[in-house]
Parts: sequence; structure tokens; C-alpha cells
Amino acid sequence: MPQNQNTIVDKSTGDPLTAAEFNELKDQANSNATDAEGRISSASGGYEFTGGFTDRTTGQSGANDLGSNIQYTAQMATDNSWYRFGFDRTRQVANDSAYFPITDPEVFDQTKGLFGGQHMPAGITDLIDFDFDDNGDTGSYSDAVTTGDLKYNGATGSYDLTQCDVGDLVKVRFSFNAVPQVANSTLEVGLIFMTRDANDAPTFTFALTTQPVFYGTGSQGVAYLNRVEMSAYIASDEDRNARLLPAVRCNNEILIQPLSTLISIIR
Repeated sequence: MPQNQNTIVDKSTGDPLTAAEFNELKDQANSNATDAEGRISSASGGYEFTGGFTDRTTGQSGANDLGSNIQYTAQMATDNSWYRFGFDRTRQVANDSAYFPITDPEVFDQTKGLFGGQHMPAGITDLIDFDFDDNGDTGSYSDAVTTGDLKYNGATGSYDLTQCDVGDLVKVRFSFNAVPQVANSTLEVGLIFMTRDANDAPTFTFALTTQPVFYGTGSQGVAYLNRVEMSAYIASDEDRNARLLPAVRCNNEILIQPLSTLISIIR
């Protein structure tokens, strides 16, 4: 009758190993370590930061809180319209200038944002598309919408989620100065979010809002620094192919100075 062959798992503590058995164990340990490293790497989140807003024509990203006034008008308030803050390559080049030591010069690429892609999530090379502009296309995100329940201005650029994974959590911080022109004003802050299918056809467009900011008695003409956080989850490929920009809407005239934004991917 054939005899059962003993394997490494049949050995007891203290039993001697042959050279072949030792090498087998070593190979298995190395394989497990490589597999674990791959799983940890693929699960690593990250972030990018920029002040490359089309409407920020003064100041430097992260280095100061100097901005350029954008007037949210009384007519916009009457129309219940959102004002979107787009991205622009020219302003990105002008505003994103590293003022800190560069820790990974082989990876650093200033065109990706202030941190130059050094802290990107695993498997992702870009989180902001400064060049996106589909103005005039059917279902355009860049074009203004002036009718309906969701109205907003034209704006270029977008946060870029195309390399994210389903299941990722997206967090966006939008920093800006606000100068109310009328006391007792309520400012809404959100992301104008357009999901798109594999053919880039829009599926849903909506304002993903956070808690409103209220400027009460005595606030007229006073500048307030705001750092507002918003979040979204990626549940499908349509979310991965979405276009989104930060935006504000107010019940009164107000001045807004866009400063910077931090986009983080949490895994």
C-alpha cells in the first residue's frame, strides 16, 4: 500500500527540518510578506492640495490667506443660483509654489498641486484636473445652467476621481474668505456633483451640501476665514467618472475670496 508522505505541517515543534523544507518555509514567508505589503499599499489613502482657482488672482497656496473678491450678487441671491469655483492651469502654476522642503524630488511634480503628488493615494496619479473643459458639449459640466431648480455659473476644471476605487471615501476641504454685505446672511457651501456613465453622458446632477454658515448681527463688511469640509462616497463607476467643483449660494449679496482646497481619499 502507498505510504502517506509527511509534510511540513505534520511536523511537531522541535522536529528537525531538511534544507528543502527550510527553503519551502522561507519562500512561503516571503510570499506572504509580499502579499501583505501589496494589500497595505492598495489600501493606502492620500491627498493633494491646491490654490489653483480661476478666481484666485492674488496670494499663494497655503502660504497666506490673501484672496481676490468675487461678488455673489443680489440678483444671484434672487435667482437662488450657485456660484462655482473652477480650476485653471494658469492660476495653478502661479499660485501653487512649494514653500517647504521637497521630501521626494523624484516624484514631485508641481503641476499636480502644491504637494506635487508626493502624498497621492496608492494607484492614483491625479486628484484635480486643471485642464478639464467640455464647454459646448452635450451634457456639458463646464457650461452655465440658468434655468430649472439647479442653476450655476460656467466654470472649468474638476476634482478628478477617475482613478479612485469603488468604496473610497472622498473628503474635500474648501477654504475661503467671506465678507457679508448684509447682516443675518446664510451661506450654503457644497459640491456641484455630476455623475456620468461610461460614455460621459450625465446621469444625475445635484448640490452635495454641508451645514450652512450664518453671519449674524454686526457681520456686514467683516471678513471671515472659513474652512468647510464636505464628503462623498464612491459607490459605482458613475461616481468615479463624476465631475465636481466647490460652490456657494447665499440669500444675500456677499463677497467670496477662494483660497485653497484639500482633497483626501480615505480607505
